[in-house]
Amino acid sequence: MKELSEYIELGGCSKPHGIKGAFAFHLYNTEDSVLTKGSKVLLYPKDGSKVSKEGEEHEIASIAFGNKIIVTLKEVKDRNKVEEMIPFSIHFKKSDLPEPEEGEFYLEDLIGLKVISEATGEEVGRVSSHYDNSAQIVLVIRGKQNFEVPFIDNFVKEIDLEAGTVQIVVPEMIG
Repeated sequence: MKELSEYIELGGCSKPHGIKGAFAFHLYNTEDSVLTKGSKVLLYPKDGSKVSKEGEEHEIASIAFGNKIIVTLKEVKDRNKVEEMIPFSIHFKKSDLPEPEEGEFYLEDLIGLKVISEATGEEVGRVSSHYDNSAQIVLVIRGKQNFEVPFIDNFVKEIDLEAGTVQIVVPEMIG
């Protein structure tokens, strides 16, 4: 079984494309995708998928970005195989990601960091996950109270990866 903690989830697939064995991928970030021809991805099954429960590594044979992201995988040559495999999530090995530039980070780097209230200096929880609500990224905080904050300057004041902290303005209804 592949260790999922070594991977970052890039999106998923729930639809085939055409009759020749292509997939219509849905990626969370289409503007700066790391996926290219030859990239290796880990496919992890969702309910109804015949992808192995341990996940399966596949190599991208071709990828085209447009109003849809159309992908063919080596060894998948027909629509019947595609339909057996979907739905699945798409994961990429973290160690294969490009190194972020100075002052930049991956959102995945925030998972597990302590969340500190800007007002009190006290720990209010930890970042457990994040998601895109189509307007902005939202951080999910788990602690004595579970809550979410938009990943915008009004709420997220400072990120210190070395110290392992994220300083935020706690929403009034939580504080």
